[in-house]
Formats: sequence, structure tokens, C-alpha cells
Amino acid sequence: MKLFRQIQPEDELLKKAALGDPTGIAYLVNTYKDFAFTIAMGIVSNREDAEEVVQDSFVKAFAALGKFNNNAKFSSWLYKIVYNTSITKIQYRKPQPVPFDTQYAAGLPGLSENQSWEALIVTERKKYVTLLLNELAAEDRTIITLHYIAEKSIGEICDILGMNKSAVKMRLLRGRKQLEAALQLLLDQEKRNLL
Repeated sequence: MKLFRQIQPEDELLKKAALGDPTGIAYLVNTYKDFAFTIAMGIVSNREDAEEVVQDSFVKAFAALGKFNNNAKFSSWLYKIVYNTSITKIQYRKPQPVPFDTQYAAGLPGLSENQSWEALIVTERKKYVTLLLNELAAEDRTIITLHYIAEKSIGEICDILGMNKSAVKMRLLRGRKQLEAALQLLLDQEKRNLL
């Protein structure tokens, strides 16, 4: 009996997945499903549609896995499929606002007063960032999410979205400026409401 499972390199698991091996497929799905969902949700703004987009994207990816260029990153290739599938999905309907489900720290068991306060601050920050991100155009929101949350480089974002570097950089800069201005306005309003 083996006590330690040997960790297989992603290239090997990609080859297994291309052959239909459940281990390779499970690894790819478990590794990339959460961020694929984040991208889809940022574009389609609806949980059910986002889940459908992710499922469709994985089906498309596994069907075309034999054509995947191993010199590229699988994540970038998959996220491009997710992005394109999401865009196709919203072409047939008007986007709905994304509800923000907050879980305040005060209701969490076993936290000290300081930990509760810290958790509340983090929750509030997430609420504001999510609110402001939802105000951006879908493509700008996707670029900011890919760059700051998925930590993708400008080059990888270009590959995923099929855009040139100057367009991605311009949208990233514009998105940051819009977020900064919106945050300043929102915080000014919050401050006035408190006073």
C-alpha cells in the first residue's frame, strides 16, 4: 500500500485527460473550475448561466484537448474558451445584476471581537469591490479579474481574450481609473451618510 500519492506533472495529466483518463480529467476540472466560474460569472452575471458556461467550456476543452498546444498554458487556453462561451451566452440575452451574498462576521462562531472586526472589514471591502466591478463593462471587468485575481500577465490575457497588448493595457488602465473614481465617490457618499 502506498502511503504517499505521487504528484504527477500537469503535462502528464493533460495527456491522460486527452485519452479520457478520469484522473487527468478530474485534476483539470478540480484545478480550474473555480476561476473558470469566476470569469463566467463576471461576464454572464447569473449563477445558473455561469455554471452552464463552465460546463460547456470544459466539454469543448476536453473535445479539443488533442489539438492543445503543450507550449501554451492550459489555464490560458481554457479561460479563452470560457470567455468566448460566456460572450456567446450573453449575446442572446440582457445581463442581469449580480447579487452579492454577504455573510457578516458577527454571525460566525468562535471568533474573538478583533477577529470579528477584521472579518467584517474584509467582507465590506469585498462588497464594495464586487459592487464597483459590476459597474464596469464586461470586458474591462474580465481583464481586471484575470490580471489581479488570476494573476495572469498581459500576454496571457491577450491570448485568452484575443486582443493586442495595447488594447489590454489601455482597458486595464481605464478599468483601474474607473474603479478608483467610483470607489472615491462611493466612500464620499458613505462618509456623508455617517455624518
